[in-house]
Amino acid sequence: MNNTVLKHVISIAYVLIYIGANPNIFAGNAIVLLFFFFYGLTVAIESKQRFDAIILIPILVFALINFISVLKWGGLSVEFLSNYVGYNIRFLTAYFFLKYVIANFFSFYDKTVYILALISVPFWLVQLFDFSFFHDYLNFINLTVDDDSRERWSFLVYTAYPSWVTDGLLRNSGFTSEPSFFGFILSFWICLRLTRNNIKIDRKMWIVMIIGLSTLSTTYLISLIMIFAFVAFNQKKVSYKVLSILGVGIFLLSFYASSFGMKKINLIVDDVKTKEISDYDFLVEGQNVSRIPNFLVTKSNVYKWPWGYGLNDNGLLKTSSGVVIKGSGSLLNNCIHWGVSFLIFFPILIWRFWRTLKHDLSLFSRILLLMMTCAWSFSSIEFKDPLFFVIICIGLMQYVPVSIPIIISEKIGTIHLRYKSYNWSGFCNMLKLFFYNNRIT
Repeated sequence: MNNTVLKHVISIAYVLIYIGANPNIFAGNAIVLLFFFFYGLTVAIESKQRFDAIILIPILVFALINFISVLKWGGLSVEFLSNYVGYNIRFLTAYFFLKYVIANFFSFYDKTVYILALISVPFWLVQLFDFSFFHDYLNFINLTVDDDSRERWSFLVYTAYPSWVTDGLLRNSGFTSEPSFFGFILSFWICLRLTRNNIKIDRKMWIVMIIGLSTLSTTYLISLIMIFAFVAFNQKKVSYKVLSILGVGIFLLSFYASSFGMKKINLIVDDVKTKEISDYDFLVEGQNVSRIPNFLVTKSNVYKWPWGYGLNDNGLLKTSSGVVIKGSGSLLNNCIHWGVSFLIFFPILIWRFWRTLKHDLSLFSRILLLMMTCAWSFSSIEFKDPLFFVIICIGLMQYVPVSIPIIISEKIGTIHLRYKSYNWSGFCNMLKLFFYNNRIT
């Protein structure tokens, strides 16, 4: 097996194990993580490419946050140190794979997510007819780390949840940890592909949009509305504008009418209005509150200590029995871990990220993408998914891998380029020179 093939196989294995916070036994295994880390580090050293020293800034800031948190609240332990080291290794591993291991990351990501989305369809259809099929007949290959293996079945390419049912319909979790996370991954994939496809919806996007509906995710439905608005705003052809506006109207109507749209949000909000922190005393270790109740928890924690708790649980709100009250939703959880600095710098990173991918977007388009990414972060993205946050940090690194077509010996080929977003004119001039030297005579 040559080096290129080996690198490709390891890249696929890395993405399968870690993308979408997949609930498999390998994702939480320290030996597996260290293998990917040292492999990525080795490739980075051998490549002799410049290391983005600026990527160390969030690591150093997070180290300071954790140090101050331990001084303030105590909590220094072997478990805390293990979690802290693991967090940083995951972050750096994702960086190594994005920049050094995977030659053209966005093309690789595009193909991988599309194939995995297609694979999820037959698995989901089987479950529609028999909710517990995979638990009953294929439980011997269940790779989930849950204590109760009957609750969740996972085998890298698909996660089965017999309990994720809305109005009698089973929700599709795809290759991720749960349905809303799958919806986020597909929405993110669509937006990335739009930036690479001159803001035009192609056949693959329509297929992925339809697959995404099987998640029955509120956030996904909201994302589709914003995606169609984004496309409509960036089209010059009247036919495209009309089609996109119709899409906005259809999904807005679906959002207000469906049980997993506005009705679901109203039910959750009405329930939260009657809740106090003391109402969550029923929680046991490992049990989380949902996203909107977590807003109350986050508000109280940040108000008490706005500088960030890091990975230290000591100062966090607890039930009367001493259980730390935790919830889902990466935006809220990262506000607890990083403090108010996350609310300041995360939107800046998002803004720079989309600007790096497509420099000529209008202000309105960037605001739409910013709002959509924040909505994903609030609802779907998990704290243990470092790959997404490293992708967002591309704007910080001012680096993005690109494929362009070229003509070699009268045949069309492809080369991979890496360019600085702040030197767009220089990049364009380089392309003109390259095409001129490779023109057909």
